[in-house]
Amino acid sequence: MKSIEELIKEYQDELIRQDKSDNTISSYLLDIKAFIKWYQESTNEGIEKLIALDLKDYRSFLVTNGAKVATVNRKIASINKFVEWLNVEGYLEKQFKLKQIKQTSQQQFKGLEPKDLKSLRKEIHRNGNKRDILIFEILINTGIRVSELCNIKLRDIEVSERKGQLSIVGKGMKQRVVALNKNVRDAFEDFMKVRPKTDSEFLLIGQRGQLTRNGVFKTLKKYADRVGIEVSPHCLRHSLARYLLESGSDITTVQGILGHERLETTAIYTKTTQKRMDEDLENLNW
Repeated sequence: MKSIEELIKEYQDELIRQDKSDNTISSYLLDIKAFIKWYQESTNEGIEKLIALDLKDYRSFLVTNGAKVATVNRKIASINKFVEWLNVEGYLEKQFKLKQIKQTSQQQFKGLEPKDLKSLRKEIHRNGNKRDILIFEILINTGIRVSELCNIKLRDIEVSERKGQLSIVGKGMKQRVVALNKNVRDAFEDFMKVRPKTDSEFLLIGQRGQLTRNGVFKTLKKYADRVGIEVSPHCLRHSLARYLLESGSDITTVQGILGHERLETTAIYTKTTQKRMDEDLENLNW
């Protein structure tokens, strides 16, 4: 039997062969390694002796230690895929799959309230950093993922006075084109006037070359701290999706903009916040 390190490396190679993104592979491996660490500390058995009860115990361990339902379910999905691979490759005699936890509480709105969004936008624009302004305007006006933002190349953007578009390669190497409104076009043209002279093909540059996910998070946090709110790239993505749907956009249109493969994923954004439900009932006029 191969060592667990060898098995994980072999599984990583399989994920690469399946053309999974670097972020997806990294997430899978982190979840699997965390489970393996727990398994080794909880038993004296090798991975070939893994049984369904071990997975159930790990699920209970995660819940007991306060992990959020979405986090637990993500970890379960990662482990289930690994266990399936172990069985297919002959490293595990039996195939079993752990059920995910049902989400009993209502999906909460993860975006920004309009007033907080306005405060954040004003703070970023008031500071005057052209790159930071472009980062914000692209995220809030296109809803692209942070990984997609960091991977934008100069050739991916076409901008004229009246229109613009951004070519994106998203999850699963699927391509989509997102329109760039005037807010983004203006921010892009302002940034290009001051963009550092470099041979890099990437649009956004950090201190050591291509802007990283961590760099984007730190940039947003800097301004969010000044106005007393919490924000992330996904938060802005959620804000745009919610705004479009509440403004009357068709859900399939929003699905295309966000690059969701399944309509069910987009449907998450249609969940109504408790605050909105309370307000609508309070404003009834029979």
